[in-house]
Amino acid sequence: MNTKQEKLEAFAELVGFAESLERLSEEQWAGPIAEGKWSPRDIISHMMLWDRYFLENALRPMAEHRPMTLKPLDFNEFNRDAAAYGLTQSKQDLIRQTVEARRQLVEVIEGIPESEFGHRHEDKLSVDEYLLDFYEHDRHHMAQIHTYLASFA
Repeated sequence: MNTKQEKLEAFAELVGFAESLERLSEEQWAGPIAEGKWSPRDIISHMMLWDRYFLENALRPMAEHRPMTLKPLDFNEFNRDAAAYGLTQSKQDLIRQTVEARRQLVEVIEGIPESEFGHRHEDKLSVDEYLLDFYEHDRHHMAQIHTYLASFA
């Protein structure tokens, strides 16, 4: 992944992955991927809410040359809240929200010139750093879900 287009295509892969989860049974969707671990529903809710958080508090402000509104978060609390949020949504709604959030992020990032990707905004975060971190985050969680689903084959 070297060019802006390659980075965005890799980042957008979550859309197809999330849409593929529509086929899961309720047991597969809501069951823990391993003992004491989250379910696919919890993971997708977690990913979607992080996308929304970074869209509103980092990427959109970066694109609009406004100050970022990132603040220190208790990650464990954020993640617990994300899992709880997932319980309040149907599978279809949660997947739709995930797809929408990721597409919005891609659209905002598409509007940022590649020449600005390496610039650290407010000495905190660059678009390149964000894309790499969340690409790896996506791959980690998608691999967990793939491994879990393989146990049903």
